[in-house]
Amino acid sequence: MRRMLTRMAFAVMTFMALTACGSRLDDPGAPASADEIAQAEAHMRALPSVHDSEAQLAAVIRQVADAVETAAPALEWQTTANRALGTLGCPSPYLETDGVSMTTDTLRSPTPINDDEWPSVITIARDTAAQHGMTSLTVRADSPGRHDVVLSSPHNGDKITIITHGAAVITGVTGCRFRAEDLQNPASK
Repeated sequence: MRRMLTRMAFAVMTFMALTACGSRLDDPGAPASADEIAQAEAHMRALPSVHDSEAQLAAVIRQVADAVETAAPALEWQTTANRALGTLGCPSPYLETDGVSMTTDTLRSPTPINDDEWPSVITIARDTAAQHGMTSLTVRADSPGRHDVVLSSPHNGDKITIITHGAAVITGVTGCRFRAEDLQNPASK
């Protein structure tokens, strides 16, 4: 079971890394312009630090997990340490900055969300995430016994992934952010 969950988490992170490129996939060889990079840096300066963003996202994930238990009461969430800095949430032009993103810890339930509960779970999860700006829904799998969706913010890049397939998983990754020290010392960048 643990091996399957590890594979599922790896598949989620790989997919997120491969899909984080956005419109750059149209012309992957085209470098970001200096203007695009400057706009990305200005956008990140208006956002909380990566660690503050991860703490906020982790709190939203916990809210989602608690809320969906009303529709799927058999869920028993266990936390798996998964916090890490990287550039997973940094598509170009953010990738050309000093910005980083951060994955959250993963919540796992050995009990999956059954197909009858899934529609209510997603409605509750969407409503909860939307209160925090995550208004976009991407369905990556939707078949009996296997569901995989990403709730994301079109404004700051934060993402929550919810999967059920033999077990239930909720995890997240922040959009691209500066570290706190980069926000405090803008002249050094």
